[in-house]
Amino acid sequence: MQRRQGDTILIGDEIEIQILESTRSHVKLGLIVPKKLPIVRGEIRKVSEQNRSAAQGAGVEPPALLALRLRSEMGLVCAGERVAPPRPK
Repeated sequence: MQRRQGDTILIGDEIEIQILESTRSHVKLGLIVPKKLPIVRGEIRKVSEQNRSAAQGAGVEPPALLALRLRSEMGLVCAGERVAPPRPK
């Protein structure tokens, strides 16, 4: 697909990709997307997934579960809140 500066590509009714700059070696894009739709660069998502996977393999609790478990151990858990089981020592 060949596009020129100022051209747009529409995806559905809510997403617009604008060609801001185009040279032989690169293209600069602009996105108009609803705020409710998350936009994450692919390499950022990949690193995030790798970090999550490494933390699980190392037995590290996700921050939300760790905070809940610590509040539980300190007697600060609200009624109806789920409590993480104690970790083996």
